[in-house]
Amino acid sequence: MREQIAQSYAEAEHLLEEIPRFTQKNPLEDTRGFYEYIQNCEHDRYSEKRLGHIIHVAGTNGKGSVCAFIESICRVSGYRTAMFTSPHLVTTRERFCIEGSVISEEMFVEAFNWLAVQIEQYRKVKPTYCPTYFERLFFMGIYVFARAEIEITILETGLGGRLDTTNVVHSPSVSVITEIGLDHMAYLGDTIEKIASEKAGILKAGVPVVFSDRKREASNVICKKAQELGCTCYNVSDNDYKINEIQKKFIDFSVASRYYGYGRLIACTTAVYQAENAAVAIRSVEVLKHEHRMDKITAASIREGIKAMHWSCRMEEILPNVFVDGAHNEDGIEAFVQSLNLAHTGTCVLIFSAVHDKQYETMIRMLCGLTMVTDFVVTQIPGERGADLEALRLLFDKYMDKRTQKIHTCEKIEDALALGLSVRRDMGRIYIVGSLYLAGIVESIMEDYDDRF
Repeated sequence: MREQIAQSYAEAEHLLEEIPRFTQKNPLEDTRGFYEYIQNCEHDRYSEKRLGHIIHVAGTNGKGSVCAFIESICRVSGYRTAMFTSPHLVTTRERFCIEGSVISEEMFVEAFNWLAVQIEQYRKVKPTYCPTYFERLFFMGIYVFARAEIEITILETGLGGRLDTTNVVHSPSVSVITEIGLDHMAYLGDTIEKIASEKAGILKAGVPVVFSDRKREASNVICKKAQELGCTCYNVSDNDYKINEIQKKFIDFSVASRYYGYGRLIACTTAVYQAENAAVAIRSVEVLKHEHRMDKITAASIREGIKAMHWSCRMEEILPNVFVDGAHNEDGIEAFVQSLNLAHTGTCVLIFSAVHDKQYETMIRMLCGLTMVTDFVVTQIPGERGADLEALRLLFDKYMDKRTQKIHTCEKIEDALALGLSVRRDMGRIYIVGSLYLAGIVESIMEDYDDRF
C-alpha cells in the first residue's frame, strides 16, 4: 500500500476510513519502532519532551470524562493543554483538542500528509509497516501537539492499556486508571482481574498512579503492579467524595483532598457518576502539582475547572428535556440508572440501541426496572455493528412491565427521535442511551434538529 496525500479534510477522513481494509493491529514493538523513528524527525521537533507533562489515562468507564476534567482544570490554571481522546462522535477532529478546542480542518490535513511522508520514509527501513487507523491518529496527535508548545498533554488509551498504541510513551508524569468493568472481554479477558491487568499495563517504573478504588479485585491487581514498579498509589474510593445536592442543571458535591479544603464543588451535569470522575481528576492534578511543582494549580482553579468542564453525550441536554448519555456497557447503564433514580422526577421516554458485541440483555433488564419510563423506543445503529432491531425489541418485551410501559420500534434513529417527542407526556423527559455510536449519530442529527422539529 502506497501512502496518499490528501487535498482536503474530506479526502483525509475518507483515506483514514479505508485503512482497516488494508491492515491489522501491529505488535506494540512495531508501533514503538515507528514512534522512536518520528521522535528524531527534524532535530527532535516531534520528541516526547515537546508534549510537556503527560497524563496517561486508562479504564473501562469514565476515562473520557476524567480526561476532560483534568484538561479543564489545567487550562483554567493557566497551562497550555492538549488532549487526545476516542472515539469521536461527529468529526474525527474531536480526538485532538488544544486549549479546549478541536483542531482545524487545515491542521488535520497537514498532520495527515506529514504522517504519510514519514511512513513512506520509514518503509525504507521496514518495508511492511502499515499503521492502523488508531495508530495513525495517535501519530498525527504527536505532530499536532508537538508543534503547539504544549505544557500538559492528556492521553486517553483506545482499548485496554498494556498493548494500546498510546503505551509507547516513555515518561508520563501521572498514570490514571478509572473504573474497571466487564467490557471488550474478547480482547481483554473475561474477569475483572484480567481486564485490570491489561489496564495496569500503562504503569511505568516510579510514575505515580491514581486509580478508582471501587472493585477490590481490580484494586488488588493495580496495587500489586504498582508495587512491582515502585509506583506510589493514590486511590479514590466512595469515601473520598460526597454528593450534597442534585439540581436540574448541576450536582453539588464535596471531595476529600490531601491538600485543600475545597468546600463545595459544582459540576454542570445531573449524572451522579461524574462526581467520582471529578474526584479522580482532582486527585490526579493534585499529584501532578506536588510531584512536579505545577504551582499554578490551586484550590480556586480546581473548583473553576470542574464547573467549566463540558463533555458531550454524558447526560447532556441537547434539546429542552432531551438528554443523551453515552452509557454502553453494564457498569455504564448501572450508573445511568442510578442517576435517574436519584435525580429524575416525573415520567420519561427512553430511546435505546446497542452494538451487537455488547452484553445488551443485561443492559435492557436494568433499564426496564426504571419505573418512571412510560415508553421505550428501540432503534437500530446502521451498519454491521448495530444489534438486530427485532432482537432488541424481544428483550424489552421480556423484561418491561407491560401494565405501565409500552414499546415502539423505529429502524431509523431520526424517526425514533420524532416518535419519542410525540409520545412523551407534558414536561416529560427523553433519555437516549445504549451506545456511543448512537450518541454520535444523535449529536450529528441535532446540528439541524431545531429547524426540522
